[in-house]
This record gives sequence, C-alpha cells and structure tokens, in this order.
Amino acid sequence: MKKIFLLPAVALLLSCTNEAEKEKTELRIDNFEAEVTELKIEKDSLEKELELLKSRNPVVFSKDFDSLEKPEVYIVEALERNSQLIPEKSVLGGTMRFIDTEILNQRFIWAAYEDGHLAGEAIFQYKLNEADSVDFKLISEVNN
Repeated sequence: MKKIFLLPAVALLLSCTNEAEKEKTELRIDNFEAEVTELKIEKDSLEKELELLKSRNPVVFSKDFDSLEKPEVYIVEALERNSQLIPEKSVLGGTMRFIDTEILNQRFIWAAYEDGHLAGEAIFQYKLNEADSVDFKLISEVNN
C-alpha cells in the first residue's frame, strides 16, 4: 500500500523538477533572443556608420602640408589641445572639450564640443604656419 502512495509522490516530484528546468531553459532562450536583437541593432548602426565613412571624400592638402606625415591627425590634435577656442564657457564645474571633429577641406574643420551640461558645434578656419603649428579662427558656431 505504501508503494502505491510513494509512486505518485515520486512522479510529482520528477514533474516539478522537469518543469523548473523547462522554465530555466525558456528564460535562457529569452535572454539569448534579447541579446541577439541588441547585437542586430548594433550591427545595423555600425554598418550605417561604415557607409557614412566610406562616402566621405578624402581631404586633399596643398603642398604646405607635405612636411606633415599625417596632416589630418596633426590638425585634429592641434585643435583638441586648444580648448580655449571653444566659444562657450563651461558651467557647473564642467570642462569644455572637443568631442568630435571632421576636416571639411584644406581650410576648414568642423568640431562638436561639450562640458557635460552645454554643447555646441563650430566651424574653424585653420592655417599651417611656418613653424608647422596650426592657427585657428572661429568662423561659425551653433549652441545646442
């Protein structure tokens, strides 16, 4: 008689264990599906960015820039070192810095800047002087 009662109890226990395993497996599948969705979104974003980068025309520099090995890098780094060129003053203890740049041609560079509270964009004219340093002049600004 005890065996009759023991058998359904064991069956019930095994079915509960299987149900718990099934729920854990379904949860893992849901997590993997969410991760795959996030990765697809990131992939699409990176593909768009790559297409944008491929569509940009390379900047052709005049002979004045022949003395520089990588003029694009040199100009961007020179601008980033001159954060005092940013036309906006930082607020609330922030520090204004350039966050993105793009050389438009051999005379102009676009730059985005922010301090964590304020942001803006500017176009600077640049010129390589005889000492291979770069002079910048603010042409236009947009505050965001």
